[in-house]
Amino acid sequence: MAIREDAWWPLALAEDVTSDKPLGVVCADMPIALFRNAEGIVCAVEDRCPHRRAPLSLGKIIAGNIRCPYHGWTFDGASGACTAIPNLRADERVPPRYRVETSPVVETNGFVSVWIGANTPPAHLPIAHYDPRGADIAGSGSVSLGFEDYRAVMVDGPERLLAFEGVGITDFFLGNPKVRDGALVVDRGAAWTPPGKRPPAFVPDYDLIVRTETNLSGGVARVRLLDTIETPLADITISASPCTRGITNLCWRGYLHPAIAECAPLRWS
Repeated sequence: MAIREDAWWPLALAEDVTSDKPLGVVCADMPIALFRNAEGIVCAVEDRCPHRRAPLSLGKIIAGNIRCPYHGWTFDGASGACTAIPNLRADERVPPRYRVETSPVVETNGFVSVWIGANTPPAHLPIAHYDPRGADIAGSGSVSLGFEDYRAVMVDGPERLLAFEGVGITDFFLGNPKVRDGALVVDRGAAWTPPGKRPPAFVPDYDLIVRTETNLSGGVARVRLLDTIETPLADITISASPCTRGITNLCWRGYLHPAIAECAPLRWS
């Protein structure tokens, strides 16, 4: 899939990007190696050595630089410049044209985001809304859906992709979908539901609201569990990015609000 617009793409959890070993990710057929330099700053470089196209993510981090596993060419993550070639003589210098492509990268609220696009990144930071008020729960994985199909399911049937234990999500829309702050917002009825049971198909008033806010640009979606007066109970931020061959990569962070302890039935806790 070719990305049609410039955007920040959160591609990894902050704790998964280290100074010990590069992390290889793919976004829209673009292989990217993520790692931390000697100062602990995250760098994003093309995951292909310009010498023989070997994946840099299979290499090592040496003194804050990334070293290719094939012939040992070493690159600075900030500038992309080649800093060392093992077979050069002592009197030879690395030609300045030897470098690897880099991408703007920022670490915000537990996510590592890479700017993919031709234009200059905007001043506002990605994932700025994520502000955990309870124990942070994070994870990553992939789904066997193309990116556009994944976005369609997130809008029209999020219960196929995620679950709140003890909560049944219905397909009953509460009001009309609307666009707010660059995201498509959809509310659905939900109810406290015992394990193995389905929520009621239709009742005059549902106990809960599941609100999905799917960004129209990029791959970030926010899912919130609310009570009937819209008191926040749970909050999840999910980042999706197109991988290859009909796969969508995911990483997410979420937390429970303290109010859920008072709202949930005793069996839920």
